[in-house]
Amino acid sequence: MNRIKVLSEDVRNKIAAGEVIERPSSVVKELVENALDAGATMITVAVEAGGRDLIQVSDDGHGMSRDDAMLAFERHATSKIRTVEDIIHIGSLGFRGEALPSIASVSELSLITRQTADQTATRVDFSNGRLRNVDQTASNPGTNITVKGLFKALPARRKFLKSAQTELRHILKYFHYQSILWPSISFRLISEGKTLLNYIGTRDRRQRMAEVFGSGFFEDDVIPVQTEREGYGVEGYIFGLEERRDKLIDIQYTFVNGRYISDKTLRHAIRSAYEPFILKTRVWAKGYTPPYMLFITVPPEQIDVNVHPAKLEVRFREQQKLHALVHGTLTDALTDYENAIFASARDKFHQAAAVSEASTLEQSIYRSRVEVPRYSSYKKEFGELWQDDLFAPPLRKDVALDSDAANGKVSGSARDGEEGTEASGDAYGSTREVTEGSGDVSGSIKESTPPPQYRILLKNEEDYINPWQLHNSYIFVQVEDGLVIIDQHAAHERVIYEKLIQRAHGAPPIRQKLIVPLVVDIPPYIATDIRELVDQNMELLEKTGFVLKKFSGSSLVVEEIPAELSDWQGGKIFIDILKQLESELEENQDFRDSLAKSIACKAAIKAGKPLTRREMLALINDLFACQTPFFCPHGRPLIIKMTMQEFDKKFKRLL
Repeated sequence: MNRIKVLSEDVRNKIAAGEVIERPSSVVKELVENALDAGATMITVAVEAGGRDLIQVSDDGHGMSRDDAMLAFERHATSKIRTVEDIIHIGSLGFRGEALPSIASVSELSLITRQTADQTATRVDFSNGRLRNVDQTASNPGTNITVKGLFKALPARRKFLKSAQTELRHILKYFHYQSILWPSISFRLISEGKTLLNYIGTRDRRQRMAEVFGSGFFEDDVIPVQTEREGYGVEGYIFGLEERRDKLIDIQYTFVNGRYISDKTLRHAIRSAYEPFILKTRVWAKGYTPPYMLFITVPPEQIDVNVHPAKLEVRFREQQKLHALVHGTLTDALTDYENAIFASARDKFHQAAAVSEASTLEQSIYRSRVEVPRYSSYKKEFGELWQDDLFAPPLRKDVALDSDAANGKVSGSARDGEEGTEASGDAYGSTREVTEGSGDVSGSIKESTPPPQYRILLKNEEDYINPWQLHNSYIFVQVEDGLVIIDQHAAHERVIYEKLIQRAHGAPPIRQKLIVPLVVDIPPYIATDIRELVDQNMELLEKTGFVLKKFSGSSLVVEEIPAELSDWQGGKIFIDILKQLESELEENQDFRDSLAKSIACKAAIKAGKPLTRREMLALINDLFACQTPFFCPHGRPLIIKMTMQEFDKKFKRLL
């Protein structure tokens, strides 16, 4: 009996669907690219539950005949290529002929299409890979494809889909860069019957980008770039070297021949071009690449797009040439940018060098008009001031008192009993009476000195525990059998996180009111997402400590903030929290937990901040009052212990 079997058509389709269709945004991508190849000028996408339940893509392209509509569901049936030579010169977005049969094999799919010359439209219905119906119907010219219940017949695949909000976010991101790539096309996105995006076609890409990223996009720190060489071209926009912590635009898009591409060669060229400038001006931002948006043109015969099922990766035949072109283009643009910034300073230096030396008359006028302070004028005024020798060893108080007593005098602080606990006789129940004329003071003072076994009771908590910092980042505390090391940022993050979680469960919030409310302008391309996020979770935000109000357009007004955000930084922290929250929600769909983690991460004290012993002690006490004091909210360890035995082993005292 043969062990090797030929897989059925249904199984083959589902395997192929696993390569092409990863999530709802993959379906939107394939159908929208088909519409673009069909010459559409208006594309409308409607989704429900983030595309999990419904995806509908309508276009006004040239449509298909009845026969073509049937052939479109055959694997590797396409109108884009004919011969092997065509694969080397691909000019369309799609060409593999796998999208429609793959989508139809994992969903309920309905296609309605009509050519302009036809009187009626053709309707084709598929159910999880099986043809159910072919009929005629009425429709406008173009194509309308409806996909329902994606992966419903494959529960093992469907459970890997994220929440509706996360899936919608991926569709929104795809819409953003497609609308930038094709400014002449009108795009409309509808979710749950509500229009989220509506971009009208325009011939000016700058107008479309202002529509997507906001009217202030080109007023930002943007550098236009454009280069052409030997059939290759690079154009677009990169951002300069200004601090971007208070900015929400954080895009990094590379488009090659009209496709959104993620390529390590291009990423390396861009990063290496930025790196010398970042190290020179902002060394603390090493490894960070500012936003960019580049449209790259490569001769079709020098690129292979047939290396990834979803066409997200490509292979360049002249990889080094493209790397050098992109790197050189960005380096030249950043050099000009830097020269322009320092041009005014350079002019001032040149002007200063051109000024001749002051004449004798000018010098005498200056001396007579300007009063120059001299040391002699200060000597009399400050001559009585006295400063302790900072480098002298501290003098023990009992020795100082004995010395003073031998001379027949006692300091005022000793008489009043205000100088430390060692000089206090009340702690032991004894009475100490000292008169100014007494010559036998030392005896009464020595009698009040506590026995050694009780001296620990007189030490304050900081002296007893005696925490100290290593590089202003880690707190060290000696314990009975070794040493405890605490990451101060992670520890404070855990403390704040648990406080915020308690508030989300009903504990009263602690807020601080802003003297001047902060108005945050949300870029249009993420405004819909953030607005819905805020609307759905307004109650949780208020419980946490934020008081927000919606302003005109896509703006938010922040009136009150959690008390833990002591370093508000003029509102930059709120922008950081929004950015952190977006990445947290990618991993964790619990908004309450994600919000608490985001705020805790930004509000916690940072590594490198010096702390007093009292502050270190307060942090340690707060940490051990937490339910989980051993890990930060993201699961990293925040406290470790090294025993004396481990130290002995390190120093080879123990084998």
